[in-house]
Amino acid sequence: MKESSEIERNKLFRFPWSKNDNPGGWIEVTDICNLKCPGCFRHTITGHRPIDELKKEIIQLQKITNCSRISIAGGEPLLYPDIVKVVDFIAKNKLKAIILTNGELLTENLVKELHQAGLYQFYFHIDSNQDRPGWKGKTESEMNELRQQYIDLVNSCSKIKCGFLTTVTRSTLHSIPDIINWFYGNSQRVIHMAFIAFRGIPIADNYEYLVNGKLVNPEILPNKCYDLSEIDISINEMYQIIKNHFKELSPCAYLEGTTKKESYKFLIINSINSRRKIYGSIGFMTVFLQQFLTRKFQSRYRDTIPNTGKEIFLLSVIDKKIRYALANYIKTILKKPKAIFEKISVQSLVLQQPYEIIDGKPNLCDGCINMMIHNGELINSCRLDEYRMLGGTLDVRIKRKPSIYENQQNRPS
Repeated sequence: MKESSEIERNKLFRFPWSKNDNPGGWIEVTDICNLKCPGCFRHTITGHRPIDELKKEIIQLQKITNCSRISIAGGEPLLYPDIVKVVDFIAKNKLKAIILTNGELLTENLVKELHQAGLYQFYFHIDSNQDRPGWKGKTESEMNELRQQYIDLVNSCSKIKCGFLTTVTRSTLHSIPDIINWFYGNSQRVIHMAFIAFRGIPIADNYEYLVNGKLVNPEILPNKCYDLSEIDISINEMYQIIKNHFKELSPCAYLEGTTKKESYKFLIINSINSRRKIYGSIGFMTVFLQQFLTRKFQSRYRDTIPNTGKEIFLLSVIDKKIRYALANYIKTILKKPKAIFEKISVQSLVLQQPYEIIDGKPNLCDGCINMMIHNGELINSCRLDEYRMLGGTLDVRIKRKPSIYENQQNRPS
């Protein structure tokens, strides 16, 4: 099967998620953090939140969004004194608890406590642009050493699943293949790797900024950006770099933008591989079947393909991309029979193009899995500080240029 370097949307599954039927929910236990990361969209305003308030939001999210998982974020959630209790409450309500953390405060004892409370997964946010003590000036390739430390720590004392997040900037785009090689080298221990394009609120002279129709100053927001070339990295651009280095990889599913429908906001690549070799990827039919069956028998959607093994090849009868992977696997075994003893994994690469403003219009994820409760209302978590600091969502208006007639009228006599 010939693999194209272009993203062919007509061959991808568009996730059918909506605000009220979605696999994900989001809570923020604190807005205090021990690191400063470029592009962070959260200011410290309220500190640690009351646990009773968080429990109420979890139940609301479960009812409103029909979610199957809750992401616990911040700030840095491991700073929150009752983090174990929050995880326990989520697990007891039959939801998957996922912690998004920079990992700085993680210890063996805390891993054990969180495992006992029912934590499903860690998502570690690690990249070279963080203001992380002892790691300043390191390249993304060198940061793989730190990623490995967290994997070794978690796996030494628990069965908690692990994934990683990396913010991609212009200066680190070229490092994506090095991180992916590390990811595949840990195929039995890391199930997700997400590359998130750097984004921010564009600050430019030809823009006016309004909330509820009134002019505001957006420069108080933490994620303002003056260099607009830094915030236009696209999923297409990241995918091209991946495809140039990993020919066997191809996407299977996506979410589009709310205003720029042709844009990709989430692009999912579910690879079939061992630690040493990529055999291929999962296709449209497998994702469709997973979403359809989960919705039918569990009355809700799930977000990802499970990290299965060689049994994934059974789906080759319906999925031609898996047939292609199976053919590659058989060819490898015929050349090197010992390969039959290598474990096979399904790992998820996720490319994300977050909330952005394009031509003055907000372009959000259509079917966002990170919705949260704010003042009793469901909002996009990436826009929380617009509500907290500006009183509502930000509208960006391109200033109208004066007409020739107006210029003539205003010309001094």
